[in-house]
Amino acid sequence: MRNLCIHILIVTGLFMSGGCAKDTSVEAPGYRLRIQVIPVVNGNRLVRDAGQTNSWGEDFRVDVFRIYLGNFSLLNDGDVPVSDHPDAYHLIDVFDSTSLSIDLTGNERPFRRLRFQIGIDSIRNVSGAQTGALDPLNGMFWTWQTGYIHAKFEGSSAASIRPDNRFTYHIGGFQKEQDTKRIILLDLPVQNTWTLDKSGLTHIILHMDLDAWFKAVHDLPISGQVQVMQPGPLAVEYADNYAKMFSLENIERR
Repeated sequence: MRNLCIHILIVTGLFMSGGCAKDTSVEAPGYRLRIQVIPVVNGNRLVRDAGQTNSWGEDFRVDVFRIYLGNFSLLNDGDVPVSDHPDAYHLIDVFDSTSLSIDLTGNERPFRRLRFQIGIDSIRNVSGAQTGALDPLNGMFWTWQTGYIHAKFEGSSAASIRPDNRFTYHIGGFQKEQDTKRIILLDLPVQNTWTLDKSGLTHIILHMDLDAWFKAVHDLPISGQVQVMQPGPLAVEYADNYAKMFSLENIERR
């Protein structure tokens, strides 16, 4: 009888312990963050089928613009990550509104900077067939030798020397001097630090200005180059430019 009582107590204790563990996981704090990407040209919101003008005075129309963003981190005053999302990639498509919102989770520790990556890490470029945002069926992959297209920009312009007035830029490359991956670091625009909490969803508004594609670090007017389809020095220059496309416009709690 005594042994039976001990056995019941042990089982009961294990059951209660398991129950407590389950309750704790349910009640764990969930701090929500949404990165909202807004495509613009010279500060004006991009409109499908509408004519645009770049800093060179060249008119152009956007037919396709896709770019990989990933590895988002929130950094504290010492630039130490307080919330990290490694190896998570998102394919941004300016004409797919669902792709322009990136939902992340965080914690209550204050942060002052947002860090993220344009492009795909070298390991992922040579890791075989993948799924989700990295599925080759998304049309953002060349071959296992050349890897992923980090950014794709297609459209038309009177400045193009091609008979059909088209321009086509497929920018990628992951090997040494051909690497077109870029790390972006942006300060908060409204105050020194911000803290996520459970009272609402925090929105970070990112402007992505396509004009920087043509004029930022390097001068790359459409009239000078209408097609890039492989890794190389010119692709690296476009990568230097697209690293300047992003600005952190606002942060707010809704």
